[in-house]
Amino acid sequence: MLEDNREPLNKTTVDYVADTDRSISKIIVLAALGIISSFIFGYFLKLFILESRLDFLLVSFSSLFILLAIFLLGVFFIKSRTRISQIIFLESLAFSAMFYDKLSITFAVGVLASFLILLWANYSGRLELENTVKIKFWRIGKKVLPKVIVALSLFIGIAYVSVVGAGGKEFFISQSVFEKMISPVINMKIVQNFLPGFNLSLPVGELAKNLAVNQIEQNSQLKLLPANVKNQLINQSAEELEDKFSDFIGAPVNPKTGTLETLYRAIVKKFSELPENIKAVIPAGVAVLIFLTIISLALPIRWLVTLLAYFIYEICLALGFSDIMLEGRSREIIILK
Repeated sequence: MLEDNREPLNKTTVDYVADTDRSISKIIVLAALGIISSFIFGYFLKLFILESRLDFLLVSFSSLFILLAIFLLGVFFIKSRTRISQIIFLESLAFSAMFYDKLSITFAVGVLASFLILLWANYSGRLELENTVKIKFWRIGKKVLPKVIVALSLFIGIAYVSVVGAGGKEFFISQSVFEKMISPVINMKIVQNFLPGFNLSLPVGELAKNLAVNQIEQNSQLKLLPANVKNQLINQSAEELEDKFSDFIGAPVNPKTGTLETLYRAIVKKFSELPENIKAVIPAGVAVLIFLTIISLALPIRWLVTLLAYFIYEICLALGFSDIMLEGRSREIIILK
């Protein structure tokens, strides 16, 4: 799959080409694209963490896909280990640059670990490429991309925790993120079918009143009561629901305050009351959860990135940006012309 079976365009034996970069200008272009996509990835990742806007997430992960594709192409195109190490170092600096104000030992160690894993990914890809006679694009991608995804998933998890709750002193989920996590669930059709009018974005008092009205409307006998009696029952039922909600969150509620805001404040209060050692562990757990979530998507990500990189690879060959040649032991290699 994705194996290049074409005859090399130049069948001359070229021993000196195997480990030599012939076009420094093209390597600079490739490196620049990688560094720029790395910076855009990190820049919009931080904006997404701070503002929870889906368009920022889309731009960040689109840049991430481009970065992964360029990284894979670098395995094929760049021969010098010193040069590729420098490029990977600059890419690592680029995606972490926007988090300069969140610098800590944990963050620095995370970035360093990501950098080392990226080096390992490139080395394993180059080793596989040097030990094959034919260029097998899919096999190289299978060797390289899982490690790159691990490295960047590690960075994303540490970056998130560094921004929203470094050291466990603050609650690790912002109110805007909390609301955007909960809203899709409560707006599901099945929830609305069971609880018509259930909307946590409403003030506590208004939500309680809506639920009380629904209870009365669903009771055929209560519906027949005079309007003034029903209003009394609604007010009484709403007050009881407010009391139950107050007991549930363990704090008094203001009927005019938004329900989601009240719930969030209660969770933050509970978090602040936890022992310091527990608070320090929870953000680490969130980082692990983010890491595992992205890793669980590694297979489809790898497929998509490999296809994207192969498409760019074919364009490079078609435009003469690169070429396939034979080295002395009749092994296919690819060079920048």
